[in-house]
Amino acid sequence: MRGREAECEAYYSREVDGFRAGIAHTMDASHPMQGVPRRAFRISVSSATRAPGSVQGDALANSYNDVPYTSSPGPARHPDRLATIGMLFGLDVAPVDTCRVLEFACGDGSNLVPAAALLPNARFVGFDFAAQPIARARAMTDALGLANVRLLERDLRDLPEDLGTFDYIIVHGLYSWLPAEVRAHLMPRIARHLAPAGVAFVSYNALPGSHLRAIAWDMLAYHTREIPDKRSKLAAAREILNLAGMPASDDDSLLQALRADLRKTAQGSDSSLAHDDLAEFNHAVHFHAFVEDAKGAGLAFLSEAHPSSSTGVGLAPAVRIMLADFDRLAREQYLDFLHFRHYRESLLCHAAALSRSKIDPSRARDLHAVASLELRRAAASPSQRPPADADVAAISRLLLACWPHAVPVPDIARACSEGAQQGSRHVFLKPIEQVVIEMQAAAQLDLRSTRPMVAATAGERPEALPAARWLVREHSVVPSAYHEAVRFPDATGRRLLALIDGTKTRRELAASLGGSFAMPGGSARLEHALDVFAKKALLVA
Repeated sequence: MRGREAECEAYYSREVDGFRAGIAHTMDASHPMQGVPRRAFRISVSSATRAPGSVQGDALANSYNDVPYTSSPGPARHPDRLATIGMLFGLDVAPVDTCRVLEFACGDGSNLVPAAALLPNARFVGFDFAAQPIARARAMTDALGLANVRLLERDLRDLPEDLGTFDYIIVHGLYSWLPAEVRAHLMPRIARHLAPAGVAFVSYNALPGSHLRAIAWDMLAYHTREIPDKRSKLAAAREILNLAGMPASDDDSLLQALRADLRKTAQGSDSSLAHDDLAEFNHAVHFHAFVEDAKGAGLAFLSEAHPSSSTGVGLAPAVRIMLADFDRLAREQYLDFLHFRHYRESLLCHAAALSRSKIDPSRARDLHAVASLELRRAAASPSQRPPADADVAAISRLLLACWPHAVPVPDIARACSEGAQQGSRHVFLKPIEQVVIEMQAAAQLDLRSTRPMVAATAGERPEALPAARWLVREHSVVPSAYHEAVRFPDATGRRLLALIDGTKTRRELAASLGGSFAMPGGSARLEHALDVFAKKALLVA
């Protein structure tokens, strides 16, 4: 139900080339698919409109108890990202350190609670209508001793009258996965509880890209239609996905892309398969329809949570010229058409609060810059060449050298000069604020309003983030200090992370781990593991 995470976007972008080639081939009148009615690619949405609180709603809640939805952290769903983008667009946003945050359908709290743990003076409220996920979220909150979190087992139509207003609202994986009559309440609820200068995050399945994914959804709905047991349904779904994903000798480019998508879906977790691909309700929408829905509640589109997704980078020059003739909202819609976008993470604000439609670079002076995940990955690639732009190259070197620490934007010029080779001094050709905004748009850095207290190296008694230590006991994905999802595929790494609570020396850690850590050479292995933790921004300063 909650949708695949934004990390999947990179996978689908790789499939687009094949999809484009397939479309060109399909337009050939001799192609067997030419003339097929559009309804053959419809999005399957149940006509039923009953919701939580009815018999059907109880079944929906039980599905989350039978197969728990495993939520995960994401930088775009952290209040700092919402505050940063709101600030750049001229909103008088609330300071993150003391803000109020509300998360709709918070699930097991894997996104909400870690953020609350690092912002003890902020107030967090989350609700979900499924009992088991809320119980797990409460267990994590209690174990971490957090007094700034309130968790409710509620339907969004039945929230407390005294809930109040919030500076930042997070609605991840809900909009597309609600029956129509319940979805009609969502935007008005956001508007009601959003502070006058607040920012709301809403994710949803988007068209036209979801037409491609709908082929799998329709197939799975039919193939599993008579299987009542959820676990058996999952097994049957994986079986048909793997069979349908097998390449055929006469596949053209379009079919190759479709089969690759089916194989990728088959590899998903039980959580994503059960609550997204097998979801009874899955309402993908065009961007313009989403904006109209928000407008009806007095809300306006602010930006995408990932600014880089709103650029025309990579498109042909003629296409970019065409896009320049559109206003901001129309351009966003055409970008969806051109990129075959299937998923969006959009930010909203009250229409009355939005006074400008473009970012003000001068506002970056009050922010901090940090190396983005994309920049760090590029730097780790042996084939990656340094940026051609001298300003971008200088800032990239600085942020990579400072990682996992963030650098105040006003300090960048001085720090770049100090880090230059002896006898040289880098002179920026454009204002620093303009360069960092351009790098943010290219996903080469992230801008933040706060700097987390993160350690670049492991101390004598290393300590990992408390929320990560708690989550790693049951999950393979934990949050970093920057709310990035860090995956731990091996059990030993998870055991070590759970152990480093700031009370144990390296010798004590090695003794607790045993095995190869207690043998000759074990200290070097332990040191390497701790260094990896530090590079993943998992250690507390």
